Amino acid sequence: MSSAPPEQREGAGSSDPAPPSRRDTWWPRAERRRRGDLVVIALIVVLAVVGVVLFVRSGDEASTTLEQFRTIPSPDQAAVPTVLAEAWRATDPVGAPPGPGLLGGPVSVGAAVATGRTEPDGTGVVTGLDAATGAVAWEYRRPDPLCTLGEGSGVVLALFRTTSPVGTFCSDVASFDPSTGDRGPSRNADVRPGTRLLADGSHVTATGRDYLEVWRDDLVATLEYGALPTPVQSAPQPRAQCPHTSVAVGADDVAVLERCPGEPSERLSVLSSAPAEYDRPEDRFSVLSGVTGGRLVATAESRTALEAPDGTLRVYDAAGTPVSTVPLGPAAGSIPDSTATDPAGQGLGARLAGPVLLWWTGTATIGLDPSTLLPRWTLPGTLGPGAAVPTGVLGAPTTVLVPVAAGLAPVDAATGAVRPLIPVDRRADQPGPIGVDVVGATVVEQRGGTVVGLRPPR
Repeated sequence: MSSAPPEQREGAGSSDPAPPSRRDTWWPRAERRRRGDLVVIALIVVLAVVGVVLFVRSGDEASTTLEQFRTIPSPDQAAVPTVLAEAWRATDPVGAPPGPGLLGGPVSVGAAVATGRTEPDGTGVVTGLDAATGAVAWEYRRPDPLCTLGEGSGVVLALFRTTSPVGTFCSDVASFDPSTGDRGPSRNADVRPGTRLLADGSHVTATGRDYLEVWRDDLVATLEYGALPTPVQSAPQPRAQCPHTSVAVGADDVAVLERCPGEPSERLSVLSSAPAEYDRPEDRFSVLSGVTGGRLVATAESRTALEAPDGTLRVYDAAGTPVSTVPLGPAAGSIPDSTATDPAGQGLGARLAGPVLLWWTGTATIGLDPSTLLPRWTLPGTLGPGAAVPTGVLGAPTTVLVPVAAGLAPVDAATGAVRPLIPVDRRADQPGPIGVDVVGATVVEQRGGTVVGLRPPR
């Protein structure tokens, strides 16, 4: 993305040499314009403008549709369930895991669940479902494949793929009101296919192996980092030659693990999400991590954590100094090859759930202290990180629902104490990692390319 172009230079009329005198030059007589000629010229101009407008409409608006069927009401009251039954299901190929052993996840915002797909003719489709019923509330279609879906600052975000002479990008970003489907701000981006959207408060990061972007809630770019696709007039980027292997967001920062040529281990860089100038990244710190093949877990106010291939959790302070190394034992996960997704493990970062950050290692769910990033409790044998039940009761303990083979395990977020299992029948779906979210009284599960709504039976 390039900086704003300089203003057009004024013409050099004042510096031209003076014209020769009329005495030395023969000037042809100006041709007399008739009213009919002026009318013809005006008609040509009008037709040209109309033609351009019709071309734009036929190439964009006419093939882009937004159907709005109903407004999704506010979510119903949530409570920790004891029994759940399948209420609805929908296909969601875009929400599927980005690689074997990796976690997908439902995109839920407010009382809506957003699903996405690309049809055989290349049409990208975003659908807004009522989380309580699974009914389609709105649907947006455009003639570009859908790259990914995400959420940020209370809206649904969609990235669409386009191809130009310089390559294929997930370049068109659209936003939608989750309840109505009304269009919000949009922008152009320079991220590549394989990108994922990571939300952190008022910022959203679009990941990439060589380049990432950060946007604020109105989709104005606040940071671009990496190998710029079109570096004309942009400031020099630090470490533009270093591929990104893992990304995490938190506390208005972006943490990146990078493999820089000639360095003995991966570099851990933590950057401000909103530097003074969007094209001039500002490092909080950038240090050699001492790890090769790691995966970022979380970044917080004064701590950043990563999982090392030796089965340990490494924690660094605000200066990048290692402060803790915690053996994970049997809870340690199998870190995916960085070629499996872009970048590796980007969907496996920790998510806030009341008093803890929930982190799924691939085999266990760990509740991390949000300040120190050290484990408070570990639940082995899980299929995903789980999600908190938003009861809205002030002072009530937070319960998280963690997916396991036989159903959902209700866990006290503060202590890790497990309550009686909630059985869930998933025999109709392929086994694998499960993303969970809770929207009102509906528990939403992402099972591969299918999203399922579970509710207490009436």
